[in-house]
Amino acid sequence: MCQVAMVLMLAGCNATGTPPTVDGFTLGAYEACSPPVGSIGPKYLGSSCGGMIDLATAALDTSYPSHAAVVSIKRYGDGTQPGPIDMTGDGPLPSPAPRHPGPDVTVFVFTLADSSVRATGVVCPDSGSCVGVSSYPN
Repeated sequence: MCQVAMVLMLAGCNATGTPPTVDGFTLGAYEACSPPVGSIGPKYLGSSCGGMIDLATAALDTSYPSHAAVVSIKRYGDGTQPGPIDMTGDGPLPSPAPRHPGPDVTVFVFTLADSSVRATGVVCPDSGSCVGVSSYPN
């Protein structure tokens, strides 16, 4: 998880190895999209990540209506959900990550022209309906 923080150039993990958070969202593993989620412009916005970028951007616009222009966008898994556990070693199994009470969230981190960093999420309770959110749903 600390590698994610270095990619964002945010503060690294704390002494307990806690993953970084942005605007209350806990960042999990970096997720790539095709076309790249960082590709800004009308050619990519609707199609990157299956349209999730539009929902995440709408949530950003609602939460921060006068935000600076978006320079880049990165997509992350939900760091509050348990990740895979390595069961190949001889030691005891690690405890799974704590979960927030709601559904799994895809986290989008926006770097803005004023150098600020903001985050929103997209929740898809089923394959046919997704919604942009500015905080974890319960």
